[in-house]
Amino acid sequence: MSQTVNKIKKTALFYISKYGYEGTTLKDIAQKVGIKTPSIYSHFNSKEQLFLSIIKDLKLKERESLMKLVLELRKKPIDEVIRAFFYFYTDSNNIASWQIILKQILMHPPASLLQILRKDFEELEKEISIQLSEFFQIGREEGWIKNEDTEQLISLFFTLIDGLLVEQNLYDSEKYEQRREEVWNLYRDFISQ
Repeated sequence: MSQTVNKIKKTALFYISKYGYEGTTLKDIAQKVGIKTPSIYSHFNSKEQLFLSIIKDLKLKERESLMKLVLELRKKPIDEVIRAFFYFYTDSNNIASWQIILKQILMHPPASLLQILRKDFEELEKEISIQLSEFFQIGREEGWIKNEDTEQLISLFFTLIDGLLVEQNLYDSEKYEQRREEVWNLYRDFISQ
């Protein structure tokens, strides 16, 4: 991938995360990159294609991070695994770009891309759910997890991390970390009883 394409994507990600899809123009992106707007079209057919390319990159990065995390956690006790998974998905340093884009999509969804984005998001959530299901099964086999409803545990996991995503923007880091620990303790107690 060329340096120009990387600059275009990075700049587009910045603008979309700040102003949303509709509030971002190719002209703004081109000016920031230091090229003329038509030059973007030599790399991307449209703003939609640029946006989808960014989403594809973010999904790939997310999958790589997920697999790396799973491999790192293979030998740990299951309660530590689930805690690490929860903390990974509530740590803005790990998936900040994906979370920012997701928040913008949810707040101001580009109507023409909504179906594609929903499908992409559902695929990614399904991959995470598969890992969670395996963790929960191991936890049950070890006697740590008492709750038998895997779908309920997964739904609660996603609801909690989505709620914490919003709180990252509301609180200073100390308050957020305190809230995140409280939420984890509640979730741990729920799944282990």
